[in-house]
Amino acid sequence: MPADEGGTVTASYRVQDSDADHFEAQLVVRNGTSRSDDWQVELRFAGGVTGVRASSGPGVSVTIRGSGWYLLSGTGQLAAGAQQSVQLRFTRTGGGEYPTQCTVNGAGCGMG
Repeated sequence: MPADEGGTVTASYRVQDSDADHFEAQLVVRNGTSRSDDWQVELRFAGGVTGVRASSGPGVSVTIRGSGWYLLSGTGQLAAGAQQSVQLRFTRTGGGEYPTQCTVNGAGCGMG
């Protein structure tokens, strides 16, 4: 695969609201490349996160890989220069609003 001269696909994760049983976060995936590209974000949480609901409109699938381990994927390619925002609502039995691992296409996500 040739080197991409137009940038990379990036993701940022930010907690927006929190209470004892739930927390809400926003995930924004940006395509800084000069071509349409696939994307996949992996979120892994320490114990306590027990479920997730994602809302973004069409174009995102969520796969539960295990306890606190979620895979979000674009169901189509993200256009060059475009971004996609996903609202996430997590259920929890303890702390841990930020994932211990967040990657987009294998690279680290921004946290805020």
